[in-house]
Amino acid sequence: MEDIELARSLLEEENLNLVIVKGGHVLFSSQESGVAPLFQAVQSMGKSLYNAALADRIVGSAVAMLCLQARINSVYAGIASQGALDMLREQGVTINTKSIVPHISNYDGTDLCPFEKMAAGCQKPSELFAALQSFFAEGEQ
Repeated sequence: MEDIELARSLLEEENLNLVIVKGGHVLFSSQESGVAPLFQAVQSMGKSLYNAALADRIVGSAVAMLCLQARINSVYAGIASQGALDMLREQGVTINTKSIVPHISNYDGTDLCPFEKMAAGCQKPSELFAALQSFFAEGEQ
């Protein structure tokens, strides 16, 4: 089974929100929603994520930029924003999704996801990564 198929099946069968697979082995999985689990994986695992496959319930621009930062080469999304699809495809990342939406909303659906707003202000994945480092460091104080 290809890494992306394994990641997708685990995402759906194990009721996870994020699965990262490389070489047939699960490198990371999480039931936690949002950007934080992927950010933590990218921060702690670094280059070991190069050429891995990722399955996530929701992929917006922030998740797409983190995938580019980690050099993940294959993505499956339950729901993906059009912007995330375009961004990943432009960089040669294979992406498949069940559903495409114009943008990712916040939890109560009243506005854009705050991480999407953060990503919109960044030109490069490394800028978003630095912004997320600051954001999550402030949350730990």
